[in-house]
Amino acid sequence: MKLPFGDSYVIDTNVLITLMTHHPKDKPAYQAIWDEIESLIKQGKIFSTIVVYEEMMRYLGKDDRLKKWAISHKKRFFISPDEETWRLAQGIAKKFPDLLDKKKLQTGDPDADPFLIALSKSEGATIITQERKDLPNRIPAVASHYKVRSIDLYEFFEERKLKFVKEQ
Repeated sequence: MKLPFGDSYVIDTNVLITLMTHHPKDKPAYQAIWDEIESLIKQGKIFSTIVVYEEMMRYLGKDDRLKKWAISHKKRFFISPDEETWRLAQGIAKKFPDLLDKKKLQTGDPDADPFLIALSKSEGATIITQERKDLPNRIPAVASHYKVRSIDLYEFFEERKLKFVKEQ
């Protein structure tokens, strides 16, 4: 287990959806965001769990840019859980059953949330999620119980000193 909380990040599915929907990679105004993400991927400082990849492959959004991005980054960005992460995720799901999405439980689809928290804990990374911090059975609250830091996308932008700048 690494020391908490360095300069690495674990990304939730909803953040990738938000990025692709509201800050698309093909728009010059958002290029700095995507350049920062690509740089962090190359440094091994931003990643997610393979369960997020699986969620994204099921995502039924308006276009397939997100799926294409995920497929192109599968090897470097999406991590399969090791034994420690798997055990921790199982413990999280058992202790916080309301964290799990009921629809996914019914269909047998995996839920990434306990894996995100477990991966963040085992890697000493900060979770980036768009889930509300004031709800007791959402990622930020459960992560806090495990002493895992979570921030939203806009806090990530501030932390990484990303901002819109008008060209002169």
